[in-house]
Amino acid sequence: MGQTAYSIILVDDHDVVRQGIKMLLENHGSFDVVAECADGGAGLEKAKQLVPDIILLDISMPDVTGIEILEEVRRWCPETRIAILTGLTSRKLLAQAWENGVDGIFLKTSNSRDLAHELKLVCEGNRRLPPEVAELLDEEKGQEKLTQREAQILFAIARGETNATIARRLGISANTVDNHRSNIMRKLGAHSVAELLALALREGLLDSAKQT
Repeated sequence: MGQTAYSIILVDDHDVVRQGIKMLLENHGSFDVVAECADGGAGLEKAKQLVPDIILLDISMPDVTGIEILEEVRRWCPETRIAILTGLTSRKLLAQAWENGVDGIFLKTSNSRDLAHELKLVCEGNRRLPPEVAELLDEEKGQEKLTQREAQILFAIARGETNATIARRLGISANTVDNHRSNIMRKLGAHSVAELLALALREGLLDSAKQT
């Protein structure tokens, strides 16, 4: 008697990605793709309705983030395993997902032949973290964190504010702002404002700075 296939829901806003993964998983023989969703809200509704063995989702989608879906699926379908497949390499977001209890994190640049095998291991109760993702998380642990004030100033820099403008708004001296700017660039390993903003966008630091 053959092994029962694991039911899986695919959530990704790129149709070509979903179709490629679907073909890969169904050819593997251990999975039954019971639904495909192009946005997080639809993915959550399908998860509530079908309660699959596993849901595979992107961490960044237009309506709801993978982190938010993770929290809701845990609430409504506690037995459903959750894995992330993403093209993002933001250490901050990946670390946040891992800390929130996701069962596996995989990059879209990973070897596709290994993905089905890894997802099967996740369905069997294992948490999976490929070496390339583990390396990113180790880098995140070792990175010096921005203080709340530095996060505020980073967001102000992204808005194009000058040191003098930031100083007036925060009630500190322009010299202090310049010192904070230097510390921010040192912590993020940036050598120019353009490089600083590119790193901040990639790591999701501007999103968190909005909340401070």
